Amino acid sequence: MELMIRLAEPEDSANLLALLRQLAQESDTFCITQDLDTVDAITEAQNITAIQQTTNNLMLVVADEANHLYGIATATALLDDPKVAEVGVAVLKAYQGYGLAQGLVAELIDWGVTYSTVNQLGLVVQKRNAAAIHIYEKLGFSVAPNAQQDEQTTAWPIQTMQLDVTEGD
Repeated sequence: MELMIRLAEPEDSANLLALLRQLAQESDTFCITQDLDTVDAITEAQNITAIQQTTNNLMLVVADEANHLYGIATATALLDDPKVAEVGVAVLKAYQGYGLAQGLVAELIDWGVTYSTVNQLGLVVQKRNAAAIHIYEKLGFSVAPNAQQDEQTTAWPIQTMQLDVTEGD
């Protein structure tokens, strides 16, 4: 089986919702702010179209030739600062350890540098997620200097990381 990283497409909507449900069940380090039971495939297809038409938001998926999905990465512009995009990455447990998450993040960085209108990618990671932190650091992310690192509202201690993606950095 060959897996590829590609842009999410509206036709992925049903498979994407299934992937997100499975990821939510498999991991306690992955959180979805939206109630997936309130989103249908048509609405999700519209969401994908809207995201992909911007220059400060992106959705990538890991897919096979039959369009089954195994992972997702998003860059979502902050409402209060559209030049900063928050990164989210998740890969199905059975496919972790094969470089898919690193490939997804590398593609987000490439998009950030070469195409997007964002200046910075940011993310929040649980400090206990050493594998994710290793990937982020390997790809150039660093601890955000002015961010609150341990918010009391989270179940686990967190770390905020960032990467500047303006040309010439």
